[in-house]
Amino acid sequence: MTTNRTLVIVAHPNLTESRANATRLAEIKDLDNVTVHDLYQAYPDSNIDVAREHQLLREHDTIILQFPVYWYNVPSLLKAWFDAVLVYGFAFNFDGSPSALHGKKAWLAVTVGSTMETYATDGLARRTLEEYLAPVTQTLEFCQFDYQGFHAVYGMMFDPSEENLILDAKEYRRLVATCETPAA
Repeated sequence: MTTNRTLVIVAHPNLTESRANATRLAEIKDLDNVTVHDLYQAYPDSNIDVAREHQLLREHDTIILQFPVYWYNVPSLLKAWFDAVLVYGFAFNFDGSPSALHGKKAWLAVTVGSTMETYATDGLARRTLEEYLAPVTQTLEFCQFDYQGFHAVYGMMFDPSEENLILDAKEYRRLVATCETPAA
């Protein structure tokens, strides 16, 4: 039986100040077959090593993008990573042939400043989080990833309790360790 290799691509510009993301990472750091790749640590100058990134993607079966939602979007370095790494001939083809990413599982692990109620059609954001994540999910699907959904923790601007952060991190660990599909 082949062991699933998971790549967690972390894109948080202030990871040391992020209680939720740091707690999640601390919870998975000892998992076998999991590689944590911090884009802001690897590329403080924003000069992305595309060959290295392609190799990392080739070597792993499941890709998790872990990031905070900033103004209904991804952090700037993750967007730059998409633009540099997910290119024609590697991540997609127009002739229908399989890409290097074809069939690899992918999901999102996001942290959100506002509450879950904010992300409702009748909430302050006027749309669901799933709607705001649509450009990312479409990108993954276009690149032939097997998109699995997202795991979100809300209310980060409101100083969540340590207990809630630990509960979220334990659920995150379970999802990463078991390669289970997150329930949005």
